[in-house]
Amino acid sequence: QEEPFGPPPCLDCTPGGGGSEGRRSGILARPMTARTPREGLGQRLMEWPPLVAIYESRLWRRSALFAWLTGIGFDEELARVEREARLEDAERVLDLACGSGIYTRPFAHRLPAGRVVGLDLSRPMLAEARRRSRAEGCTNLHLVRGSALTLPFASGCFDVVNCCGALHLFPDVDRALAEIRRVLAPGGRFTAAVIRQGPGEREARRAERRERALGVH
Repeated sequence: QEEPFGPPPCLDCTPGGGGSEGRRSGILARPMTARTPREGLGQRLMEWPPLVAIYESRLWRRSALFAWLTGIGFDEELARVEREARLEDAERVLDLACGSGIYTRPFAHRLPAGRVVGLDLSRPMLAEARRRSRAEGCTNLHLVRGSALTLPFASGCFDVVNCCGALHLFPDVDRALAEIRRVLAPGGRFTAAVIRQGPGEREARRAERRERALGVH
């Protein structure tokens, strides 16, 4: 069933990579022909259906353990992101590496007259985001399958770009940041939640092992 709204703002892509997938799924896909660096284990886990199924539950993203490890609970993190992004002054928002839409959907509810786009590379995550957004009646939310390293949007077309829990998983962070800067409008805001490396040689060695094992920078 086709989504009840038009294409996302400034989008340069075709439904389902030129086929009928977009019309069936409600997810637009940009043909990805350019070679990109290999994904790490951490990013590939986002394709694993069992993880997708529990991602928003108290077994994973909303769990007490996750809050303890990161030092902040999800509800507090979302409120902080929304405050720093100044969503009340935004009309076009991109949630980069949106996953199941755990941030994208609240953004859409906060901006009933705006346009919110969630982009992710994981088909299972996007399918979950589509299911949840339809259940919540998010008619101003668009889902796009694409790479953060080659964003399928015109330059300067978003007031806010958000990327939580994913920037450290990208195989080329500098390239992703350059793309984020490109699609932000003048005066636009970028919000992110990332893994921070502590000071000292011990933390540096730990970060190096983490990157080798999981692809987490």
